[in-house]
Amino acid sequence: MVEAIMPSKRSVDKTRPMDHAERLAKAVIEALVPGSKMEYREEQSQGARVYDFDLCYADGRVAAAEATASVNEVQARANARIADRRRGGPQIEPRLCRKSWLIFPRSDDIDNIRKHADEDLAALESAGLESFWHSSHPDLCHKLGVFGGAVVLLQKPAICINRPHGGGATGAIRVLEAASREAWKIDNRRKLGASGCSERHLLVYMPLTNPEVACVLADFQPPIKNPDLPPEITDVWAFGETLAEGEIATWRASTNSPWRSLGVVRL
Repeated sequence: MVEAIMPSKRSVDKTRPMDHAERLAKAVIEALVPGSKMEYREEQSQGARVYDFDLCYADGRVAAAEATASVNEVQARANARIADRRRGGPQIEPRLCRKSWLIFPRSDDIDNIRKHADEDLAALESAGLESFWHSSHPDLCHKLGVFGGAVVLLQKPAICINRPHGGGATGAIRVLEAASREAWKIDNRRKLGASGCSERHLLVYMPLTNPEVACVLADFQPPIKNPDLPPEITDVWAFGETLAEGEIATWRASTNSPWRSLGVVRL
């Protein structure tokens, strides 16, 4: 485990302070690359189309570094709508169901689930069923916009809408896919490609709010696989918080090296 100190806010340009992903990227790189310094480029904070940081090595070499965040927009909207207390929050108070259910949404149409779940799940209860999945009830899953659901034990009957999440081997592949999506975005390619540096690093923040990649960096090892990078990018990093406060897990790959885990940085 590597100890690091969060960068001082006094070093940030007042026009547009570093965002959360940029602050973490700076701290992670400086912790994992001995003697390095991530110098924030003030001109990019004012809207110029330039990369975020000069990555200055201890031996005097300078690389370009661009920080970005991977966000699954559909799942982010779903999580926000599930959490929205004005619309009922993550639990539905049943009028017809006698048991408690946990259901797994497939889309961000949470209002549709809130509208129909109680009646449809009560019908399943009447039929003596305590679970349903797309393989057995495709029409119901399509109607509600869910993968399925099952009865759970709660003190008081409730229909709980689960927040989408990922994990395991599938989650590890999702991290690589998310990093590739960011690498091939025109804006990231343009900024790093125009840098003139021989090393061009893309630093991809994987937030806990993206359930496809949340906690995967800390809990699993990446597949031994080369990254899918455009010619403008030579190195790619994937980093994100763990469930432990102040811990950041990191993976790295380059055009000459497959993905590997760099462990956990404590900030």
